[in-house]
Amino acid sequence: MDSLDHMLTDPLELGPCGDGHGARIMEDCLLGGTRVSLPEDLLEDPEIFFDVVSLSTWQEVLSDSQREHLQQFLPRFPEDSIEQQNELILALFSGENFRFGNPLHIAQKLFRDTDPAESGFV
Repeated sequence: MDSLDHMLTDPLELGPCGDGHGARIMEDCLLGGTRVSLPEDLLEDPEIFFDVVSLSTWQEVLSDSQREHLQQFLPRFPEDSIEQQNELILALFSGENFRFGNPLHIAQKLFRDTDPAESGFV
């Protein structure tokens, strides 16, 4: 995750919350082998999650090197691998079903439904 390390470790500018207390509720998650704290709203609110985890984020926010790093986790295809990976990315972000559902929708549901105490993080 070298090319994404700074995104996981740089402090975020969090500003005040809507509740007026200025503190956000964070949840610890294990992404690969890296433990990160993410805003609870990002994990539990599908609208926020899919605003962040989106095709526009993929295309407009991530750098070429970050996209290349993430593409290594996609399946390899014998012919036209790049074109087929691009089609897979479009299908992923458009919510298409991959046999048993869309991986992004499944991940968001798992984030939303998992109790932090069950994950070993509190």
